[in-house]
Amino acid sequence: MYIDWILNQVQNDGGKMDRSNQLWIARTSRAMTGGACIIDSMQIVISVVLFILGSIMGSFVCCQVWRMRKGDKSRWSHCNRCGKRIAWYDNVPVVSWLVLRGKCRKCGKKIGWAEILSEVVMGLVFVGVWWLWPTAANDGGAGMVVLLAVFLVMLVGVAVLFIYDMKWGELPVGYLTFCVICATLYLSLRIWWVFGVSQFSWGTIWSLAGALLILPGLYFVLYRISREKWVGSGDWLVALMVALVLADWWLALVCVFVANLLGSVMGLVGKKRKLAFGPLLIVGFLVVFFAQGWLAGLI
Repeated sequence: MYIDWILNQVQNDGGKMDRSNQLWIARTSRAMTGGACIIDSMQIVISVVLFILGSIMGSFVCCQVWRMRKGDKSRWSHCNRCGKRIAWYDNVPVVSWLVLRGKCRKCGKKIGWAEILSEVVMGLVFVGVWWLWPTAANDGGAGMVVLLAVFLVMLVGVAVLFIYDMKWGELPVGYLTFCVICATLYLSLRIWWVFGVSQFSWGTIWSLAGALLILPGLYFVLYRISREKWVGSGDWLVALMVALVLADWWLALVCVFVANLLGSVMGLVGKKRKLAFGPLLIVGFLVVFFAQGWLAGLI
């Protein structure tokens, strides 16, 4: 039944879905047609490489967050207790932490769990992006691979924003700007390779305008009216990044719903804790981004 629904969406979409969603649905149907997902050796190799790359980026993210907070501008990683520079063989993501059992080689101070968690989670996120990529980057040629690369680079900046805002309720301006630039580049490449310049219709433009109105437009107004009591000054810039990547009014609307639903649930669980909205918006964005092929079929 589900396979038939997928094939019908591809054949009878009536022009409602853009090419990226069609590619996602086509890829899903191919994966499910045989009753199981066929994993070849190349997919495994790519997944391993992406996990390694993601874990390296996770190490960078964790280190960068703490350095920004402490104003540490040193060139090399070092132990916060003894000041000993960490050698390259003690800085291998995941492996070094396990070998040293989460301690500094010289003074024996515990490094903590944040480092290895950020490395493992970021590695899994990179692999997950590859497998769940809605525009079928591994089927769509060089253009799609570049699109995927830009998204992963942006995701590193998003991870910094997520952790920093969760920990201290602030969004670093430099990384906000970086993420917005990456999102703009992503949209430009998507117009060129996915939509096709000749197929970029007024309907697509109006949908993008709706996304910009629903996400950054709404949160900028809330920020100005409330004077940062309801949302922070950086939240509307996070929303701008999300709108540029989604580029669809319907997906933007669902993203707002998911983010506020998460906020409501977390507010009920921890009533005394003040919630940062940036991380909620980021989680909502990722959920909607990877489910956009399914969501597009609902309207």
